[in-house]
Amino acid sequence: MKPWLSKGVLAAAIVLAALSGTQIPVLAQSGQEQRGKEQQPLEGAWDISVTIRSCATGVPLATGRVIHMFIDGGTYTEIGDRANRSAGLGTWRHLGGRSYSTRHKFIGYSATGTFNGTTVITREIELSKTGDEFTATTTSENFDANDQLFNTNCATSTATRFE
Repeated sequence: MKPWLSKGVLAAAIVLAALSGTQIPVLAQSGQEQRGKEQQPLEGAWDISVTIRSCATGVPLATGRVIHMFIDGGTYTEIGDRANRSAGLGTWRHLGGRSYSTRHKFIGYSATGTFNGTTVITREIELSKTGDEFTATTTSENFDANDQLFNTNCATSTATRFE
């Protein structure tokens, strides 16, 4: 091969490698992230501030924090800020537009660590236009150790995507 031809082929290979190594993956990654948000914008981890309220009056009763992980396929996990409860496990679904609903359950424990009952939480979520925040209204049903409903609470919450 002539020296000028081999140098030209080598230069072309370097330029093509540089172009394909920097620009194409960036474009592909950007497109994948955007497609992912359009298809399932709720997926991912969320940092949530909760205000528990009286269902009758709306008066705040308590505040707390939880972390949710929404998983592709409609399942999710929740970790709360109280030591006397398990992690929550549940499902979520897209209702249309920016609206979603969730339902999950966790186990409650007494101060001595014995089983105290369960709580089932139903949440209606409205995702922001950017997809990085949401607001929600919640109903929680508290069941005793014999699965008898003894209390219902309401709550509102705000969330930011954790990235």
